[in-house]
Amino acid sequence: MEKPQPLVTTDWVISRLGPATETHRASSGAPATHLVHVAADRAEFERGHIPGAVFADIHTDLAKSGRPAETGSVKRMYLVPTREEVAASLAAWGVAPGDRVVFYDGAGMNRLAIRGYWLLRLYRFPSDRVHVLDGGLTAWAANDGPMTTDETAPVPVESTVPLGELDESLIATADDLLAWSSEAAAPGRPTRILDVRSIDEYLGTDVRAARGGRIPGALYRVFTEFVAPDGRLRTAPDALAILRGGGVDPAELRATYCQGGVRAALVWFVLHEIAGLTEVRNYAGSWEEWGNRPELPVEK
Repeated sequence: MEKPQPLVTTDWVISRLGPATETHRASSGAPATHLVHVAADRAEFERGHIPGAVFADIHTDLAKSGRPAETGSVKRMYLVPTREEVAASLAAWGVAPGDRVVFYDGAGMNRLAIRGYWLLRLYRFPSDRVHVLDGGLTAWAANDGPMTTDETAPVPVESTVPLGELDESLIATADDLLAWSSEAAAPGRPTRILDVRSIDEYLGTDVRAARGGRIPGALYRVFTEFVAPDGRLRTAPDALAILRGGGVDPAELRATYCQGGVRAALVWFVLHEIAGLTEVRNYAGSWEEWGNRPELPVEK
């Protein structure tokens, strides 16, 4: 049997909305396929979602607020949850060992859904059992997928999913970025860092931290370029062409970043999971960290 891919289609999901649902598992013990609708506002979920889906709040389930020591008194909104917090979210969604999870969103161009995917992969959730619905709710509706406003209560789990230690190959730190910045800052040096924020953020005119600007040596491609007009993610050839069009050598790239590691996760997904650039990591701290640490260099 062909190994399931990270990105799945509406037809793939529809084919699993029958015997592999939580209701079936409750009586038979069979592994379930869980649909997780990620949004910043529960009202989006309540207006309509895929039958059987559960709601995940980007700001409580997939990111945490706080004031870590490295950025002082600044309140940050996109801190990475701990392994224990992620395990608690999985349990709240009714995910048991052996189950499959499919993330999607309705208004986030799937960057919110991909934050969930990246987070599970970060803690070594089995890669063949976590997926993103390509095109999200927009593609689902365009393919006449069923919708509902009814909410399905997750089936309680008897044991939580065992997660692993943080996979350092998927996340970049400020120290990593500082080293790659030193490599990339001089003319003719390798293209290590990709800034995927808006152009005003990149230029430093839209300031969302103590300082505006960019990481020295970072090249620029806005994250929306990696999403096709129909909401589906770009193919591998398209993604590589986008990089090369911005002067980025795909083989040299090491990290993507944005404000809080969410837009950057989308580009990471396209490059790492679709295009096979396995050296690329998501700098999850992103500008929310870098721009609030005065000892780190900034370029405008």
